[in-house]
Amino acid sequence: MQTLTRPDKKKSPHAAPERSGRRPPFKAAALIALALFLISNLVLFAVFGPATSYSNNVWNGTGSIDLALNEFKALPRRPDVVLLGSSLVMYPFWSTDKKEHPEIGDIFHHHRSLALEERLAPKDGKPVVFSMAIFGQMASDAYIYANEFLKGERMPPVLVWGVAPRDFYDAELSGPMQTISFQRLVGLDNLVRYADLYLPGFQERADFIFSKSVFLYGRRWHIQKEVNKGADKLYNLASPGSTVARPGWEKGQSGFVFTGTREDVWENSKQEYQKRYKNIDLEKLSLQMGFMDGLLKVCQERGIKVVLVNMPLTATNRDIMPAGFYDSYRSELAKIAGERGAELADFGSDTTFEDGDYWDTCHLSYQGGFKLMDKLAPIIDRLR
Repeated sequence: MQTLTRPDKKKSPHAAPERSGRRPPFKAAALIALALFLISNLVLFAVFGPATSYSNNVWNGTGSIDLALNEFKALPRRPDVVLLGSSLVMYPFWSTDKKEHPEIGDIFHHHRSLALEERLAPKDGKPVVFSMAIFGQMASDAYIYANEFLKGERMPPVLVWGVAPRDFYDAELSGPMQTISFQRLVGLDNLVRYADLYLPGFQERADFIFSKSVFLYGRRWHIQKEVNKGADKLYNLASPGSTVARPGWEKGQSGFVFTGTREDVWENSKQEYQKRYKNIDLEKLSLQMGFMDGLLKVCQERGIKVVLVNMPLTATNRDIMPAGFYDSYRSELAKIAGERGAELADFGSDTTFEDGDYWDTCHLSYQGGFKLMDKLAPIIDRLR
């Protein structure tokens, strides 16, 4: 039987083209772009380290945090007392040591309190007081330091935590995840422990993950800052008569120093805190007060006794706040400390601290620092 074969159909001009097995050009370009992005991202991480919104500079970056933590981990034994707080704690405890021991390092490289150690009663040898105070530290940051590091072989019997209203509210910070301590201490490895508290929304978590996993995205604010600095330099070169000498911070041989008279320092401090206290009220403190409660709860569970110190402030600084606010703030401190079994040492408006005991409107000088230690030492000895 003859087999009939169907003649080939004439190809229609509208027929789909035969597949050649090659990817469309735009898909190939997208894959190449993705591969280049992944490779460049890995190279940037390998060369410069984890992406961060801050540099590792000790003054405007996270360098001071690494210095403190590395020294804390290198302690030969458990500290008897750990200090937490912002620069309000850093400065007086450092300056008292610097006064009596000129050979010690600058404020970023010295994390002991030799003066307080000398005032505490010996118990199993000379006590060790370690300062984990970091400039700009908020209550939300202090919670992370306590939760992450004050445990196991490094868990101190006593924690001294110095606070002031700025530790619970700062108009120049948009949220607890914007601080240098949060950026340095919370990463993808421990995000689960802090996500619900610090990053409750999907958008916040996505932004955080991108910041930690995409190098350039994580450095966007730092890049913008450097671009602005470059633009300012170009502007000053083009208009040399436009710059006006103002008092400010400069790096000297002994560390960072404020250039200007005492009146300059005082006025600069007053203007700074007018910005930080802008629109402050007790309700706006509630988020950070929640972190304070969390920190005290962690210490309560671990058996760490806490001395919560309401740090002394000048009348000039307190008068910047709305009428009645400071008393309400102190009442809230007393309430939470009482509920968590912490010892409250309220020196906020202690009249034994005079203006001459302060470096500016809120930071105690070494004179005020010695007064503060004389008040704290008996409380710490009683709790130890």
